[in-house]
Amino acid sequence: MNTLKLITLSGVLVLLVACDSDEVAEKLETANFGSDFYKNDYQLLNATDYELDYHIANVKLNGDERDVADQEYYIATLVTGSQSQNIEHESNALRELSVYVVARNVYVPDIQNKVEVSKDKNYNLLAWQQGEQLKLNMFKQKRDNKANALAIRVFATQTIDVKFNNKQFILDAGELSAFNFTEHCVDGLTVEGQKVDLCDLSFGRSYLLVAGKSGKQFIFNEG
Repeated sequence: MNTLKLITLSGVLVLLVACDSDEVAEKLETANFGSDFYKNDYQLLNATDYELDYHIANVKLNGDERDVADQEYYIATLVTGSQSQNIEHESNALRELSVYVVARNVYVPDIQNKVEVSKDKNYNLLAWQQGEQLKLNMFKQKRDNKANALAIRVFATQTIDVKFNNKQFILDAGELSAFNFTEHCVDGLTVEGQKVDLCDLSFGRSYLLVAGKSGKQFIFNEG
């Protein structure tokens, strides 16, 4: 909220306007974007054992690198096991985004990536872990809904063997599969030889499964 102050100097009335720091930061984030300015939607996903803080910033403003770990670029906090949080962020076509994730209440190394995004696309921002190490991947949201079937993409946190019905394939750590489909929620999908229970999901919807050697770790709605 703006505050106004009136000061008289030598008979001249001077108007001073003081802006809240949050309002100034918001204006600075997209300053000088011009006609290249646009907004994208992001789905924040926490597939770790930690409570995480998410930060996003446009990498540079007038040539100066910005510290995305600074509190002014904080976006949200997600606890482990939470579904997701959707946010909107303003971008410039000629600049990168810097994304940063840090765990709360426990010391593990934080993670920061720089990424380029396309105009009018929706993205998943997935935090996952390899041992105690945080990892961060961003990829486009997708849906391939089919009536009477579950559409599932699998993201691997370790090298895993995946089987959908009679189709079998290997995913390496950090690799994302294409959509696969099953009409069987009990035995339609196995990971490392273990059946993945999908019976809490809704047929005709699309999902992202995060899996490791122990099988299903987390599952999220796509978009």
